[in-house]
Amino acid sequence: MIEIFAHRAIFNGIENSAKSIPYYKKLGIGIELDLRYNNNQVYISHDPTNNGDFFEEVCKQYDKSSIKLALHIKENEALNPTIKILEKYSIKNYFFFDTDNFEYSELVDKTKIADYVTKRDQNVKGDILWCDELQNKWYSKEIIKNLHQKNKLLYMMSLEVFEKCDDKSVYLEWERLINLEVDGICTKYPEKLIKFVKGDLN
Repeated sequence: MIEIFAHRAIFNGIENSAKSIPYYKKLGIGIELDLRYNNNQVYISHDPTNNGDFFEEVCKQYDKSSIKLALHIKENEALNPTIKILEKYSIKNYFFFDTDNFEYSELVDKTKIADYVTKRDQNVKGDILWCDELQNKWYSKEIIKNLHQKNKLLYMMSLEVFEKCDDKSVYLEWERLINLEVDGICTKYPEKLIKFVKGDLN
């Protein structure tokens, strides 16, 4: 079964909200969150100018859930405090991505660091790959098969995350990714993708 991630944990039209956690726990799918650091707090926000919900509020509601957290650390200062919060609430089903230029302390479990892959011949070190085709189209059966043979997990950001698409374009994108046998898809429309995977989307 392909893994599904809700982009920025979107819920009722609101992104990066702690209120989404009970909903996605019930659905049983992963969430992607943007994390920043200010005033000694890790908070959820894509933009630095917006103070969002505290990440600790997310973790309080997580409560031994099995849903996977894809954590986009937007600032180096947020990394260690985030790890401490995750440890405080005994959360282990997570990974970080887009941290290539960060300095890692002894707190960081390197197996929890995903490589952010954006092109065909990019050098990858980790076992988890967070991928997009924003700059160019590079996914292929051959590439995916080769990476799977190296025991890599491949999570792909869907087209609609980056640009406005009609439903037909989104469904064609999902069909392409599923046929490529990727391990997971990050989407703005997680409920529709659940139905699409099950063949229940009319």
